[in-house]
Amino acid sequence: MISSLTQRYSFLIRLLNWEYWPTQVVYIPLFIYFFWLWLRGRQPYYFTAANPGIFGGGMGAESKFATLQKIPAALRPRTVLVTPDEPHELVMQKLAAAAIVFPLIAKPDIGFRGLLVRRIADQAALEAYLAQYPLDFILQELLEQPLEVGVFYYRLPNEKHGVVSSITLKEFPSVVGDGKLTVLELVKNNPRVLLQLERLRDTHAAILPTIPAAGQRVNLGLIGNHSKGTKFIDGCHLITPALVANFDRINEQMEGIYYGRFDLKCQSLDDLITGHNLKVIELNGVCSEPTHMYDPRHSFFYGVRQVARHWHIITQISKLTRQNGFKSMSVKETIQAMKALKVYANRVKAFAKAN
Repeated sequence: MISSLTQRYSFLIRLLNWEYWPTQVVYIPLFIYFFWLWLRGRQPYYFTAANPGIFGGGMGAESKFATLQKIPAALRPRTVLVTPDEPHELVMQKLAAAAIVFPLIAKPDIGFRGLLVRRIADQAALEAYLAQYPLDFILQELLEQPLEVGVFYYRLPNEKHGVVSSITLKEFPSVVGDGKLTVLELVKNNPRVLLQLERLRDTHAAILPTIPAAGQRVNLGLIGNHSKGTKFIDGCHLITPALVANFDRINEQMEGIYYGRFDLKCQSLDDLITGHNLKVIELNGVCSEPTHMYDPRHSFFYGVRQVARHWHIITQISKLTRQNGFKSMSVKETIQAMKALKVYANRVKAFAKAN
């Protein structure tokens, strides 16, 4: 159990650092602006037209596996989709056909704040995991590239060239040993990692009592998700004409996709800039944010301006796609999709809380 003192300290960390505030707080100051965009959009859910190639434009209810198939094959990690009704033998056949070996990454096909994402060590662990959580899952090769980056790209449908509006460098949670303190003690001395203590007691229980050597870095992260303790760092200084041209070439091969954030892995920043050896973990559509705004050096109002800027872009793109003949989702369709997403999210949260 986490002590009351630790809980109070965690509360203060969240209160004094806006990057930890509830997402909706960033959007409250923009209510009037969103209403104005809604009037300009002329349809209640105009934003679902921003990416005709993704269900709902990528509002969060879409299959990550289906969206990943839009990425050029050379940039996709080896990935399979499995469903709860599939026998384990078929799952193993799929993995063998895709040349995916253990350890691998498993994550829900419809993601929700990184919940239930796991590193699976072997066949027995996979069978137990899939039996425990009866959901559609993506099983993906474990990528060894050390850098995880978020690149936000958009292109107006009537333009040949697009814009990279955001680059986020991701620093995974970790502690550095001093040869004296245990990992648990080091975690309690690190404000960012302390917020992950409850999760770490579950995922890293075996190493918390150990004492790492002086200078030894202990990685405590698995995915580059802010809610899992990853620090987002503004990397917009890396945006160059060459990098934009690389993403133009990628986007040329992605029919019906004009707006979103590529979460990818690469070996080095040079590879990111040149476009070599990239692997796109996933692509997020209109629900995604320019996550560089969560760099602790940026203010709350900087983040508000970034959200406003990108929703203005969504409105522009949606207007053009509709002029080109694509229809946004109806009120009934969107409400049904959002209700289904809420039920799904509650189910995932219940699974995560119970285990």
